[in-house]
Amino acid sequence: MGRSMLLLVSGLVILAGIIIASNNKRAGMLPGKSEKSVAEVQARNSSVSLITTAIEKLTIDNEWTGSLESGDLLPGEAELEVYDARSSSYPDGITVGEGGWDSYKILLYSKATYDGYEVITEVMMRRDSFSKYSYFSDIEKSTLLGGADIYFHSKDEITGPVHTNDAFHISGTPTFYGAVTSPSMWRSRNLLGDNPDFQSTTDFNSPVKNLPGATQISNLERSAKTEGLHFDRAIIALFQSNGSVNIYQYDYANNVWGSGVNYPASVHKGLISTSREAFVKGKVKGPITLHSKENMEILGDIEYVDDPRTNPNSTDLLGLVSEKNVIVDKNAHADNGSSDLTLHGSIMALGDSFVVEDYNRNGFKGNLNLLGGIIQKSRGPVGTFGSWTGDTGYAKKYNYDDRLRYSIPPHFPRESVFSILSWKDRVVNKDDELASN
Repeated sequence: MGRSMLLLVSGLVILAGIIIASNNKRAGMLPGKSEKSVAEVQARNSSVSLITTAIEKLTIDNEWTGSLESGDLLPGEAELEVYDARSSSYPDGITVGEGGWDSYKILLYSKATYDGYEVITEVMMRRDSFSKYSYFSDIEKSTLLGGADIYFHSKDEITGPVHTNDAFHISGTPTFYGAVTSPSMWRSRNLLGDNPDFQSTTDFNSPVKNLPGATQISNLERSAKTEGLHFDRAIIALFQSNGSVNIYQYDYANNVWGSGVNYPASVHKGLISTSREAFVKGKVKGPITLHSKENMEILGDIEYVDDPRTNPNSTDLLGLVSEKNVIVDKNAHADNGSSDLTLHGSIMALGDSFVVEDYNRNGFKGNLNLLGGIIQKSRGPVGTFGSWTGDTGYAKKYNYDDRLRYSIPPHFPRESVFSILSWKDRVVNKDDELASN
């Protein structure tokens, strides 16, 4: 008993000695580790601070390409440079990211040192295209109707990202399958019984996103003059399934449409512009953007030859950009003998609205089947509902083209804000050990 107890006590003494020795060793190491951690954190904070400042400057001035230094405000030494596709050289070891450079990407490169530690931060950013939206409006009231509210209602189904700088007006139970953002909470028509079905995320405290300004549109028109086709007359553009476009110009002297001219893809190069009205329909092959300084009118179905819902590798992609209204002709649905209308592409009405002609007459037509998106300054009516005479116009069936998150119609206008594509840190300590976050 005594011998066993002695062995037990001896074992505990030895174990306690080991623990004490280990703790003493750890305690001796803590100051060094603490110093290293502090140095790395200080360097990282300085590097990130310059990145944050640069992002704020880009928010104010989208064309900012300056440089920054830490000065006396940040610990250690830090500097930042901005690189883009025009830069002649880049720092060693940077990675441009998936897709390489394009004219809408920039790289913020920040380097900070503190007590022998160096932190390098690379942030790749890109100005997104408005084509990424399934639905976008600046104002949810219709200026064409004297400022009247226009509602999403129970028959409406919208997929993909949806944003307004105003407040959504809701009647009944419309369904939103994609992310919904707005600076204001949605507003009910009936107070009771209005219950939108948000299937994805919502943010009703989102910042305002400005529509493209005159400079962007001028760049689009200038690109059409130098790279594609530009006209000074009203045109009818009939897209052909082989990638060409038949163009008819209006003869103002004789008040007639001239004979059509076929322009193959090798000539129009995916970019067509007119300083007057444009009328459009047809089968779209390849990437094309059609721009008009006046109203643009849709005469019938506009469909991709290679539907991306069955072939995700389809390269058919359309952008329609009007500096005034995009109008759906009152007989557009009848062009193919159907009560529905099919539209593939991203449609932008900068002067005012996307609107259906005679939207409140001649009864209910059917579904407006959109694959792509609508971007407009103020909400335009496409139909009516709930009146004693019955519904009129179209029900909205807006489906998102997932390719639009990354693929963009030629020279389609961009947002004024940047999104972050990647954020990478590299840490080098005084022993030249490399770590990656």
